[in-house]
Amino acid sequence: MLFLLAFSLPTAKEVSADPQIQITAAGQLIDAVNSLRLSYGLPALTSHPILMQSAQSQADYMAATGQVTHSRPGGTTYTQQLLTLGFPLAGDLSLGGFRAENILSSGSPLVWNGVPPAWQDADHMNTMLSQNFTHIGAGVSQGAGGFFYAVDTAAATGSGQMQESASSILGNSSNGSNEAAGVSQYMVPVVKATARPDGDVIHSVQYGQTLWSIAIEYGTTIKNIQALNNLGEDLVVYQGQALLIQKAATQPAPVATIMTIQPPATQPVLPATPTQTTVPPTVLAATPTIEIQAAETRSSSPSSSQFLVAVLIIAAVVGAGVAVWLIRDPN
Repeated sequence: MLFLLAFSLPTAKEVSADPQIQITAAGQLIDAVNSLRLSYGLPALTSHPILMQSAQSQADYMAATGQVTHSRPGGTTYTQQLLTLGFPLAGDLSLGGFRAENILSSGSPLVWNGVPPAWQDADHMNTMLSQNFTHIGAGVSQGAGGFFYAVDTAAATGSGQMQESASSILGNSSNGSNEAAGVSQYMVPVVKATARPDGDVIHSVQYGQTLWSIAIEYGTTIKNIQALNNLGEDLVVYQGQALLIQKAATQPAPVATIMTIQPPATQPVLPATPTQTTVPPTVLAATPTIEIQAAETRSSSPSSSQFLVAVLIIAAVVGAGVAVWLIRDPN
């Protein structure tokens, strides 16, 4: 049964297999890691005596305590150990620098047939495959709990000299109890960029990112990125570098456009007013006809009106005559 702890970065889509090897010595472990790198088209890492010392001392410490741990004796971090031993560590030292470590234990000697399942996740694979690293060290130790293994990788400064900030890191042991902060390989996670209007996908390299991790995230290959950017066989990329990842990509719809596509708002239905009463078309058509007919009826009876006027005149004349007669002859 395997136990592990490690911190680094990206993941591999598949892991190549090597001939079955029983690992009992540090050199065998380094050969297995470099064979893995070559299978991915990556250069082999150079063995460094300081990394060999740090890895072997960690394997011995785990074997003595029976614990699988990145912690160093006395609370010293992995970064501080490398700087104390004089390794010219590259990268931002306040973030731990460019270094990583894989560790595990096994009840019997580790059989390397490809990559141990415990080291096939993103963090462990990056410890072995990151282009940031230049050197490697390994340690194998046997204790009461079985065999203990450590693989240490790191990047040396271009000048081969210690960075000026190393002294401040050595004097600061406040994070010594934070195991993860002491051993993790810091990196800004790769976030996929969307296509530009012309179809180009441009990725801006962030701290700790590598061609390998970028290629994995975008689903492409290191060779394709090298060809698109005229990098030749160069595997080194730097922070802030703009890499062309893909041409003629489909540009996703802008978020603003998607947000503006809303269903039409439902207008409230107002109660109908008398003037809004719906009248069937047949009734509307009949109404003018009725009004015309009424007008025709009124205009078609002038004789009746004239007769009534005549009767009223006669009645008035008769009434006047009677009144005169009564006045002249009251008896």
